Formats: sequence, structure tokens, C-alpha cells
Amino acid sequence: MDAYDSLAAYGWVLIPILFWGIQYAIRKGQERRDEAAAADCADSKAPSTDDANLPDAHWLLGEDSPTGRKVLDCRAYALGMHMTTSDKTVTEKFLHLMQSDGDELEGKSPEQSWLVAVDWEFDYEQANLMAEGMRAQSMEDLWMVDCRDARLYFRRSWTGELMFMTNFRVVPTESAAITRIWVTGEGQMGKQPPEYVAAYVRHLIDTHLLGVLTPFPIPPDFPGSEKEIASFVFHSVGRRGWLAEYFRKEPL
Repeated sequence: MDAYDSLAAYGWVLIPILFWGIQYAIRKGQERRDEAAAADCADSKAPSTDDANLPDAHWLLGEDSPTGRKVLDCRAYALGMHMTTSDKTVTEKFLHLMQSDGDELEGKSPEQSWLVAVDWEFDYEQANLMAEGMRAQSMEDLWMVDCRDARLYFRRSWTGELMFMTNFRVVPTESAAITRIWVTGEGQMGKQPPEYVAAYVRHLIDTHLLGVLTPFPIPPDFPGSEKEIASFVFHSVGRRGWLAEYFRKEPL
């Protein structure tokens, strides 16, 4: 197994940590920032990607922005990025998850989970779309969503790791609601404020289940360049990460 392939399984959590660590070191002028960055790289486990020749992301303002707010246009970057591995085990895991019907999720919840309360309502058509869930179609699809037994399950497509679970209260022929999100306590998600986690999960619902183009929430302390942000967004949500904006705290 080469160095890149050994990074395939768990890098989705460590990549954002790596970016934040590097940027923090730059801002604070730590004398040994290069050594720390190199150590982080050695410990990371990311899928093999190559963004050297990808288009730069760029900010959209005013009338050019689909939301009317300042957003980063990552579409060309996201659609141009490709993820590969020669690790047979990783490939077999991905193919197995693509074909899974979600039966293995029964009775499961995210590891060391903690609870976020929200108040989201969806109309009848949206409820039907959400109930269908979503399967990864290519290795650039980094999430899979299953709807089973009044729950929505959000898993990483390369590892099958269950990151989020929500309740899904459906009123037949009328509407649906989500009031609770169970969040993994492992990795970076265990350190995020509930408002940010809610924005992250709502972005997944909008883009992956409802087909609504909404910006990915960039952590407010992420100071990266446009391309670094685009890479962060891609490693977070995959090829559906077309837009991004800095997270704005809003009511849950």
C-alpha cells in the first residue's frame, strides 16, 4: 500500500484539523510551524487527490451571488476533483456500502453521541424525497443517507462511519419534522458548537436529499485562501460542495 492509499479511510476528520492547525501556526508565528505541519501530514489519512491544476474558487457578491450574500463559488473545483485508491479493502468497503440497504444500522447511533435540538419542518414533497435517502454514485460522493424506522442516518461513504442521526417524524400525506440530531463525539465534530453542527446537517439535507443549492458553512475561524477553503469543503461534503460561506450563528 502506498502512502496516499493508507490515508484513505479516516482523513475526512483530520484534514480540517490539519488546515486549522497550519493556519493558526501561521497567524501566531510559531517558530516550529513547519515541523508541526509536517507531523500533521504524516498522521493524516486522506484519500488520494490532486488539486494542483484545478480552477481557483472565487467569491460571489451582490447580484452575482445566488443567495445575495458573499459566497465562495467552489463548483469548478468540486467537479474537477477526483479521488482514487488502489487499496482493494477500501474499494470493496465502498462498493459494499453502495449496495447496502441500511439494515445494518438498526439499533445504532453515532459513537459517543451528543444531542442537538432543532426545529425543522418539511412539506409533503420534501418528506418523500428525504425518505428515499441517498447512495453514493462515485467515490467523490462522500456521504450516504438512509431513512429507516423514523430515523435519518448520515454515513461517510468510504468508511461507513455513522456521523449523524436524526429523528424523522412524518405525518402521512402532510409533512415531516426533525427535532433532534445525534452527533458523533469523536474527532472534530465533538468540539463544534451545536449551532454549527445544525448548519452542517441542514446543508447535507438540502444538498444531498432535497437538491437545494445551499452554501456549506465554513467555520468562522478558518482563515484559508479561496483554494484552501474549496479543498476543505470538498473533503467535507464531496462533489456537491458547490458553494460556501462563513458560518453565521442563527437560531436552531
